[in-house]
Amino acid sequence: MLRIVLIGLIVLCHGGRYLGVLVPFDGPVVQFAATAFNRGPACLAVPLFFAISGYLLLRKLELTPAGYAQLMGRKLYSIGLPFLIFNAIWIAWFLWVGSIAQFGGRSYILEAGILPKLLGYDTSPVNYPLWFLRELLKVFAVTPVFLLFFRRLPRAGLALLFVLWFVERPADEYGFCGFAFWFYCGGLLARSGLDLGDTARLDRWVLPLFVLATAVVGLAPWLTQDVVVYAMGKRFYQMLGVVALWCLSRQPWIMGSGLLHRMAGASFFIFLTHEPTVSILQTRLLAAWVPQGPAAQLVAFVLPGLAALILLYWLARGLSRFTPKLYAVLTGAPLRKRRATC
Repeated sequence: MLRIVLIGLIVLCHGGRYLGVLVPFDGPVVQFAATAFNRGPACLAVPLFFAISGYLLLRKLELTPAGYAQLMGRKLYSIGLPFLIFNAIWIAWFLWVGSIAQFGGRSYILEAGILPKLLGYDTSPVNYPLWFLRELLKVFAVTPVFLLFFRRLPRAGLALLFVLWFVERPADEYGFCGFAFWFYCGGLLARSGLDLGDTARLDRWVLPLFVLATAVVGLAPWLTQDVVVYAMGKRFYQMLGVVALWCLSRQPWIMGSGLLHRMAGASFFIFLTHEPTVSILQTRLLAAWVPQGPAAQLVAFVLPGLAALILLYWLARGLSRFTPKLYAVLTGAPLRKRRATC
């Protein structure tokens, strides 16, 4: 269920791609709100996804060479295949159909190279958000290193990854070592046996502190222009924010939401397809309406993202119902074999 919340954050943050860029902010209030959301909670989806992936995979995993080959084979199918499909679709679209505003076009592909844009090698993939899947595959590939850490130096391994995260790319809050840190942290928590379901003791201080920290993030454009200082602060914000989002996910109004539970099954499909969908919706919206005033701009910020979530959810429902095998391939799900009938 938490998956769809995180995907929702990713989709909604695309409002910052045109508000403040194509349409100037209508005053500091809108800029603060957009910055606080885009650079705050929306940036927490990636590290929390890595932590959850590590928690689920590394809980009891023990690998032999054959087991490692099987693991990577499964991940290449469930993650790598959708990555290639949803890059290839848009490469073909740009080459033979046309460009999509705020997403890409033919010259964009030819300049960078078809193969690099397909694989995301030495550049971002053509379907930009899928860089996350590329990095996730890389983290899965070094799983034996994490298992070695668990056996020999579990806490020191976490400390080492933490230090590497801070020195790897000082001017960027994201980086491979940071992703590895969160993945390993999730696995370490799983193996520790801690009860992560009851967060009541943390809620009283984590959630108010998170709100305060998010406000500071929103004020960042007025506080500092030093990218290294900003990136360091954002790393600490990630650590607080991941805990805070987990605490929020334990709240009854989220855990008990029937809507979120229904949408969760379509979360991966929504992630794979949201980038061009939001781009098209934003272009259509901007052609019909240029938002003026703080209230209108805040509505315009979230409107294309909300529309994309609804549209793609129902598209996923339709595909999974009427073309289940195609939907399974598109999302890397295992194909179900039909039972023999007498």
